[in-house]
Formats: sequence, C-alpha cells, structure tokens
Amino acid sequence: MSAANVMPPNGRDERDNRIEVYKTIFDTWRSQVDSYWQRSNYFALFETAAVGACWHLVSGSHKLEVGAGVGLSVLGICLTFVWYRNNAKTHGYVRHWWDSMGKIEAQLNLTPNDFASQLDRKQDEEHKERGGWEYRDMIQKVPILFGVAWVALFVTAVVRLACFLCQYKCA
Repeated sequence: MSAANVMPPNGRDERDNRIEVYKTIFDTWRSQVDSYWQRSNYFALFETAAVGACWHLVSGSHKLEVGAGVGLSVLGICLTFVWYRNNAKTHGYVRHWWDSMGKIEAQLNLTPNDFASQLDRKQDEEHKERGGWEYRDMIQKVPILFGVAWVALFVTAVVRLACFLCQYKCA
C-alpha cells in the first residue's frame, strides 16, 4: 500500500476535513447575515416609531412637548450612531466569513460550484456596470438616512423651542 492510500488515524482525508470546515464557515456566515438582518429590522422599526413620536412632539403646541422633542431627537441621534457602528462591525464579520468561504472553495477546487467566488465575480461585473454603486455598501447607509431625519427634527425642535421661549419673554 502506498502512503497516498493510507487513511489518517481519524479515518478522514484532508478533503473531508476541508469540506467540514467549509460547512462550518458557511453556517457561521449565514448566521451572521441572519442576525444582521434581524437586528437591522428591529432598529429600523423602532427608529421609525420613535421618529413618528418625535415628529408629533416637535409639532406640538406647547413648549414642554417641543422640549421633549429636543430630548427625544438627541436620543435618536445617539441610537442611530449605535446602529451605524453596529452595522459596520457586523458587516466586517460577514465579509470576513465570506472571504474565508471563498478561500476554502479555492482549496477544495469546487468550480463550477464555488458559490462565494461566483457571486463575487458577478458582483464585480455588476459593480462596473453600475459605475461604482454596491448594494452591500448602500444598505449600510440606511442608518444615515435616519440620522438625517433625527438632525432635521432636532433643528426644527430647537428653532420651535426658541420661538416659544422668545414669545414667553416678549409677552
């Protein structure tokens, strides 16, 4: 018997071990993506409700309501910053596991079934066609839209509160 035909002591060859590693990496990547989407959906739902509540406060007819709108908008800006940072960190994890999957696909020589590598090539082609716009990067910017809304509500609330205070002092 030649050395190439002898099975390792655990009864598995190197390719089987790499396939197990590939499965583990794929499962980890999938769980990271799932948790990212779930977390993003919760953030978006909560922030949408909070923006609506803040809008209601800021458009109120009493200075106490508008003052509460100032406070809520500051909290909203802070929450949006946390959301943005969380998205960036999770995106880094997802990208790390995605790149790891591509590397193990190359080691296993999975062509034409190299899922991650094929998708990366397709996205590179689409990236050139779109002139640089990447969906995976654009989706990371959703918290920025909420941040702009919060800043607009904050500015509106501060202006309205100043008007209330000016009327109070002038009366």
